Amino acid sequence: MDQLVPVLALAVLFLVILSLMAWGWRRRGRSQQDLPAPATAPLQELGEDTEVGPLAAVYVSTVLAGRPLERVVAHTLGQRAAARVSVGTGGTWHIVREGIPALTVPAASVAEVTAGPGMAGKFIGGDGVLILRWRLGDQLLDTGLRLARREDHDLLLSRKEHS
Repeated sequence: MDQLVPVLALAVLFLVILSLMAWGWRRRGRSQQDLPAPATAPLQELGEDTEVGPLAAVYVSTVLAGRPLERVVAHTLGQRAAARVSVGTGGTWHIVREGIPALTVPAASVAEVTAGPGMAGKFIGGDGVLILRWRLGDQLLDTGLRLARREDHDLLLSRKEHS
């Protein structure tokens, strides 16, 4: 009986913390609701052939550009997922994410392709996360990808020379 009160107090504290996390996630989603929905069309619908890919990757998340901890939760952009990444002949990026809608970044929206140590969802150090900086509406975003093979990472990183 002496241990029941502390255990119940910890359980209540745990539930309060989970509730606050859910509230924060919903609040962030509401604050980003004016962000337009990203394109989802495959490369072929856009009149492009696949130049690179599809390559196995982990879609880490999308964050506000230059702010690696400010996850974008609108339109499932902040959800981590296994993915297949392709780049079209015109420079358009197409990311097929498991369990959530695909993401298509038109070549004209791509601002930069770099690498960094990580972002919200995965930090590994060095330059292990490929970062695609792109524009969605008026907002500049960074999308992180962790490629399954280092050769694929380097190949996509070299795409910045073609942008």
